[in-house]
Amino acid sequence: MPSIYASVTLNAIQVNNETNAEHRIQTNSSLKTTANHQATIRPQYLPFRIATISAPISKHLSTVAIVFIVLSVIAFWISLFALMYYIYRRWKRHKLPRPKPTSPITPSVVFVDLGKRPGRPARHAQPNLHKFSPCRPPPSAAASSSLQCRKPLCEDYIRKLNLSEAYFAKHYDKCFCRKCHNPSTMDAKCGQRCKEFHGWIRFGLRLNEAHKKQWNIFKEWKTSYYGTSLDRLSSILSNRFIPLDGDQLANGTRFNSGHPDTTHCTTSPSIICASQPKFSVLSNFKAIDGNNYYVRVMLQCKQQADTIIVKGGAKSFQNVEWTTTARSSIVPFGLLIRLQKI
Repeated sequence: MPSIYASVTLNAIQVNNETNAEHRIQTNSSLKTTANHQATIRPQYLPFRIATISAPISKHLSTVAIVFIVLSVIAFWISLFALMYYIYRRWKRHKLPRPKPTSPITPSVVFVDLGKRPGRPARHAQPNLHKFSPCRPPPSAAASSSLQCRKPLCEDYIRKLNLSEAYFAKHYDKCFCRKCHNPSTMDAKCGQRCKEFHGWIRFGLRLNEAHKKQWNIFKEWKTSYYGTSLDRLSSILSNRFIPLDGDQLANGTRFNSGHPDTTHCTTSPSIICASQPKFSVLSNFKAIDGNNYYVRVMLQCKQQADTIIVKGGAKSFQNVEWTTTARSSIVPFGLLIRLQKI
């Protein structure tokens, strides 16, 4: 008969076995639940991971596509411009007139009669090669080539007088020296009067624009010439008018014309009369070419017509003298200089 201790022990063993079995069952069920949960979670996050990995790849592909499109557009426009330029060149080439084809020149055939006795050859006069030799120019050309233009010498003379460039209007300059002016040819603009300017060099002077427009100087006033000297030239140009004897100048001195008649201002419509020694005083000048010259100075002026007094006793136009006592009635608009080699 079994004891009570053996039954108790068997019961305890059964209880432990049942407890272990239940624990195993619970453990297996929890593991299955965890596995099922992980299996359900992984498919949910799979698209996000794929999108995260594919994002840089798509950005790189889009950048490459944009660069390719831009390069394609640039290449297209370059090709289009090249095609247009090629078409333009072809059109311009076809537009030019083509040379007309010329017919070939057939050499002329000379028929000789062999039965006829040939005559003596004709004699031709030989040209005088020494007469037309290029080494010996004609006398007129040799004379003109030996002359020297006097305008650069006169410009150097003006610079030595320290005259301001504001007095001059260079676009009205005109050279009548022997090299630049031929008195035998008549100028359509000045005609016979150009012969009087022969040998002179004219420099244009600036006028007061207000006086020129107000008094209509070049249409209503007469042209006259005033002989002077180099020491009086600066005071006259700064005054803009020909002053009378005794007039006070800007520097405080009194003007002295040096003319015989000090009660009037004497001019002349003739260059020959105004350049006489009693009106225009000679002076010496050493030019840049190393030669010494006599210098004669004269002013070309516009004179108010109703103030002119014609001095009597003149036998010809070249000796006519005009006088006036009206101030500001003689306006110089040209400087005439003549050089004579000593």
